Amino acid sequence: MKRVVAVVTAGMLSLSGAAIVGMGAASADTTTTTAPTTTTAPTTTVAPTTTTLGPPIQGANPLPVYMQVDTVVGGGGTGILKAPVGCAMTNEFYVGQTVVFRMSGVNVASGGTPLTPATVKSANVVIPGIATPFPMNYGNHGTVAFWTYGWNTASYPTLGVVNFQIVVTTKAIPAVTKIHRVKVGTKWVKRRYVVKPGVKSQTYTFTQAGTATPSQLTLNAVPKV
Repeated sequence: MKRVVAVVTAGMLSLSGAAIVGMGAASADTTTTTAPTTTTAPTTTVAPTTTTLGPPIQGANPLPVYMQVDTVVGGGGTGILKAPVGCAMTNEFYVGQTVVFRMSGVNVASGGTPLTPATVKSANVVIPGIATPFPMNYGNHGTVAFWTYGWNTASYPTLGVVNFQIVVTTKAIPAVTKIHRVKVGTKWVKRRYVVKPGVKSQTYTFTQAGTATPSQLTLNAVPKV
């Protein structure tokens, strides 16, 4: 009579890097093992994307002057021409509404001094088709001050994008000098030294050219009701 031995195993066996837990019965003359099943996940390759960037909106050269510019709806008008909220920022206007140009900035060439009447020689809004530039005014708005000009569009003959410009010319800043007495040979003479270099007058033009059309100042016909 053949003897059968009941074998119970509970352990971790290593086979090809996989762990196997075995529990069961076998004869004394045989051993049974089960090979692990290995599943390899599919590999997905994503092609890289390349975006060609345009030139910086402010230009590629070092800036002599930096300006922040926007447009808001001025007060006045009736019916559809009346602004629902005073000074609402927008670039879409109806003929007859007032476009208020707002500007602030700094003179980079002088070390970042604010653009105020003390540092600015002229600040003008230039409208295509209008020969004379409009001078901007510097004054208080809320608790801060900046440059503005209100343009009434009632008589402007052209609809569509208005490629306005804002041209700022800064004042020249003289150099700061100091006189020292120095001895040259047997004599004392006066020599002038530059303590702080002067800054030349700078002219910078803001333009919306190159921006997407929905971002540009646009004049529309008043809709018929």
